[in-house]
Amino acid sequence: MKKIILLFAAISTIMISCKSDDDGAGPGPVDMQDPFVGTWKITQEFENGVEIALDACDAEDTLTVTSDQKFSGTSHDLENGTCTLQGTLTGGWENLGNNIYKITPDLSEAEEIQATITFSGNTMTIVTNDEDGELKEILTRS
Repeated sequence: MKKIILLFAAISTIMISCKSDDDGAGPGPVDMQDPFVGTWKITQEFENGVEIALDACDAEDTLTVTSDQKFSGTSHDLENGTCTLQGTLTGGWENLGNNIYKITPDLSEAEEIQATITFSGNTMTIVTNDEDGELKEILTRS
């Protein structure tokens, strides 16, 4: 379950950008979709700068982020030679600006997470820090 929470801190944290930062000083769309919105799959993971090898089941995990500020994510593990769904995590997200997103899982025992999330094309990099150090996850839009 921790993998799901980290993915969405990854996660699996974010929202649609409905506010204009330019005080109406110029033309432009007011309701641009946040780049966080979409369906994502993890492609790389690093703990404290050291790459963690992903297995075939990690490729089955997905993070789905919607424009109504909700997310859901799945986690799979290998059982008897088959990737099996281990759990689903849902919650809400908010874009706080400056690449900082807040992710709030629906689970009462899960803590709200703030993450630095950057985007390049169809790739998203999520960086979170906690008492264990830094977790960096790279996801690709699917």
